[in-house]
Amino acid sequence: MSSYEYSPDSWSPILAGLVAGAVGAVAASLISIPLDSPNQTVANTASITVVALLIGGFSGFLWRRVRASLHGLRTYRVSVALALVAALTTLAITDLFGVDNVFSYAVAPALVIFVSIGLLTPTLDELAIPQWIGWAIVVVALVVAVSGLLA
Repeated sequence: MSSYEYSPDSWSPILAGLVAGAVGAVAASLISIPLDSPNQTVANTASITVVALLIGGFSGFLWRRVRASLHGLRTYRVSVALALVAALTTLAITDLFGVDNVFSYAVAPALVIFVSIGLLTPTLDELAIPQWIGWAIVVVALVVAVSGLLA
């Protein structure tokens, strides 16, 4: 048996993943500011935020699928770690054969995003606070992304 118990007052796992992605997006966007972007049109705070929210949404879906299983938390965290390895491998290959300096630019934001998602999604899923707070955090992340484009 797992230790998971359903609570009708807790956040949905997908919202928890989106919020975890938003927290990671804001932190990763702040980290990326002093870094030398290989391509300002593609590698910027907006793209970091969109990618973090997408990864957060997928991680929330994954957490929803595995949270009630026997080793759900371990399965989830190992899956997120493997996704990080896959992302870093893709960045390294892209850096090697395509866009120069993309790996050095994206490794720190990727680490921040995946660590925040891996640690926060299961925790936020258990929160029994109003859902509008989670959506407000997602909106703040989007505002940071847009403000980065306008700066």
